[in-house]
Amino acid sequence: MTKKMTTVCIGRFLIDLPEETRYELTQPRIDGFDISSFDEPEADFQVRLGQREARLRAAPDQSGGSKNLVSVKEVKTENGIVGKIFVHSRVVKEGTQANGLQLERYRDESVAVEALVHGQGMSFDVSAERYDPDQVDNLNQLVAKLVPNPDNQAPTEPGFCVHRAWFRDPLPADQGEQVMMFAGLPSHPDMRLMLIMGAGLKPEEQSLLARSAAVDARLSAFDRTRVSNLRAAPRTIGGVAGDELVTRYAEKNDAIVYSFWWEVNGTVDNVSIPRLSFTMETGKSTNGPVPSSLSQDAAMALWDRISSSIRLRPAAPPKPIASAPARAPLGTYARAGERCPESGWWACSAGGEGGRVLGGQRQYIRKGERMPQALLLPPQTMWEKLRGVQPSFEPKTQTSWRLVDKRTRKRVPPPLPLAPATPVAPANMTTGPGPSMMAQGGVPVGSFAGTGMPCPASGWWRCEDPRALDGTRWFARGSLLPSATFAVPPGAFGRSPNAARSIERRGAWQLVRLAEAPLEAGSADAAS
Repeated sequence: MTKKMTTVCIGRFLIDLPEETRYELTQPRIDGFDISSFDEPEADFQVRLGQREARLRAAPDQSGGSKNLVSVKEVKTENGIVGKIFVHSRVVKEGTQANGLQLERYRDESVAVEALVHGQGMSFDVSAERYDPDQVDNLNQLVAKLVPNPDNQAPTEPGFCVHRAWFRDPLPADQGEQVMMFAGLPSHPDMRLMLIMGAGLKPEEQSLLARSAAVDARLSAFDRTRVSNLRAAPRTIGGVAGDELVTRYAEKNDAIVYSFWWEVNGTVDNVSIPRLSFTMETGKSTNGPVPSSLSQDAAMALWDRISSSIRLRPAAPPKPIASAPARAPLGTYARAGERCPESGWWACSAGGEGGRVLGGQRQYIRKGERMPQALLLPPQTMWEKLRGVQPSFEPKTQTSWRLVDKRTRKRVPPPLPLAPATPVAPANMTTGPGPSMMAQGGVPVGSFAGTGMPCPASGWWRCEDPRALDGTRWFARGSLLPSATFAVPPGAFGRSPNAARSIERRGAWQLVRLAEAPLEAGSADAAS
């Protein structure tokens, strides 16, 4: 099985898989943009591109007018990429909201941005549905780094691999590059492999080994007879330090299965050390656990052969380029009359002692706008209250403002129905990276499971795709984990505005908290 291996580039890493492996690189994302790639003749692409532009121009804007399409930019890069970038569907929400005893003025603005581009017989759609209008140039810069790779060859230059394409460096860690791989072996259908990596993510508070030790300490004497940790120690692979956990389980039906797990906690500022989780499991089936098709020695040998091949892709250093202008940090001050250096929420230094600021002590101000001179509202006297009069005055000195928040829009509940989990009978329960026979506390926080797999433990599971509408949801143990749900703008992919408003994709879920029931939610399947 391992005599012939094939090398796969995923993100910034290489991994060797048996030649028969069927794998899928899915859900790539960089800087908040979803990326898809597919074969398409250039003539078909040009037709689709023209139709998309026509639909965007014909669609009404927020107020019912004809300015839905904000801008169109032609794309032609040195990498042979051609197409267009569209900015459209601007949404502005503004008004006042309560903040304690004060009213604050808010302004939320977002646009949809998408690049439809083509090169070497392939089309690439790079898009974000709700994006900061001040940051739309990020898409122009990202598309300029896109290189088609139809044969999935490992690049010799530094960058980030996705399905049949890659992006040239520099790609800073704070852009949040992410990608996942699902794989299986046709000759061993009970085996599952999954690799998830993401850069710029905050490391988990506990390592894999620490979480596993906490679980082992809670096991009953009976459970301990059915669980054996074959390996539980730090392991460095390809120069990257991580934790390895290899476990043998005796399921309730006496099927012997194996779970292999290597995890790197990652760093927030180094794309070469991302958060990484690689798992291999045996004994999986849709009808419950089945005996592993590989013996312990054979499964261990296969795991060692594949896992030891994980390595950072060698590449020449990137060419130096001019650094992007620095963004104003939180705490930046600006005075009335000056140009706002950064879009965000600004706190006024005036007011206090019972006085208020017209529009709120905190106000949203866009980059480039003039900082306002505050209009102060002193406390009313008894006589003024009786007369309904509110005095006001402007300070004699310039008002000072401090940047306190860069958030551009309010958090709102998912606007569309989410894909539901599928309940299954207890007899059909299987597990993710843990035994189905274990008690509620027997699955460690931090465990991963994918779409279509039975939920290993009742609790709150976070969708690993930050662009999905799901967020963190509660699932019952044994229910089949759902697909991730994504919103689709009307008219996307050639459909009419009356087409489905959402799509579903396979995803990965991570257990963040064990809970027998969703006490915090109104239903058994809640999103937050």
